[in-house]
Amino acid sequence: MATAAVLTERAESLGLPITKNAFEGTLENPVPSLPYMVYLLPREATAGADSRPNNLMADDWQLELYTVADDEAAEEIRTRIENEVLHDVDYVKFVAYVDSEECFQTAYEVTGLLRKARK
Repeated sequence: MATAAVLTERAESLGLPITKNAFEGTLENPVPSLPYMVYLLPREATAGADSRPNNLMADDWQLELYTVADDEAAEEIRTRIENEVLHDVDYVKFVAYVDSEECFQTAYEVTGLLRKARK
């Protein structure tokens, strides 16, 4: 069963720079050159059909790919993400140009990933 942790591990295995939430560049450790990825865990909630604790959590997970262009090289990375990271989950995908960063963002949103709650 895919969990947010499993999807993150798969994304890390692609070999591109990746971080949680945002790269925070410093002089000693600048933001990497494009392409790179950012993952987010925007929501977690208890899961179940009743109000009793069921020891399950439902996580949302988002992966953002940032590229210089919306070209063949970017499409190859998107294909790898879809085939190697997201092959067993449903997702929503969108591509947009980010004016302030002068790059393209491809975002993948996955909702309702079940996991055992921590005790």
